Amino acid sequence: MPNFFIHRPNFAWVIAIFISLAGVLAIASLPVSQYPNVAPPQILITAAYPGASAELINDSVTSLIEEELNGAKGLLYYESQSNSAGLAEIHVTFAPGTDPDMAQVDVQNRVKRIESRLPEPVAREGLQVEQALSNFLLMYALTSNREDRGEADLSDYAARNINNEIRRVPGVGRIQMFAAERALRIWVDPAKLVGYGLSVSDVDRGAERPGFRWQHR
Repeated sequence: MPNFFIHRPNFAWVIAIFISLAGVLAIASLPVSQYPNVAPPQILITAAYPGASAELINDSVTSLIEEELNGAKGLLYYESQSNSAGLAEIHVTFAPGTDPDMAQVDVQNRVKRIESRLPEPVAREGLQVEQALSNFLLMYALTSNREDRGEADLSDYAARNINNEIRRVPGVGRIQMFAAERALRIWVDPAKLVGYGLSVSDVDRGAERPGFRWQHR
């Protein structure tokens, strides 16, 4: 058999080309389940501590969460970031083949155990646990030809009409906006509150409306 192809190189080349073309055409018909799972699942933990410095949120929030994550089944490593805006993000990476749903449940249970030890503003804001990778898969931008549509209008439209639809797409773990939604800042006179026998918490409870989020500054 080797001598047959050695003496007929053109015939050997034709067979090799046909085999290559057949392999290329078969790629599109391969089932996804046959591909190996090489991407390790990641769970993202987000915590907000309004007004806190990066050092404070790292000492009082991030370190507690990292300590509780030790010993999680299938855990490879975790990376944390704390910034001066009072936001902490912890990316928890598990071994390939780990069920991401079970990993998320395990992380949520571990975070739940330390909620009572977290600062009150962090507990009030809540911790978010999501299945999300640290890199971006897709980015979109909105533009308008109308002069009366500014950046705040487009951001508000995206938050109300686009982002929620994208979150419902299977496989989407997280959406991050690089713009601020519409907000209303209210200054409260403490002396008048005392005169009415009210506190800032009473104002928060009385002013809550669907779609609004109130924060102390």
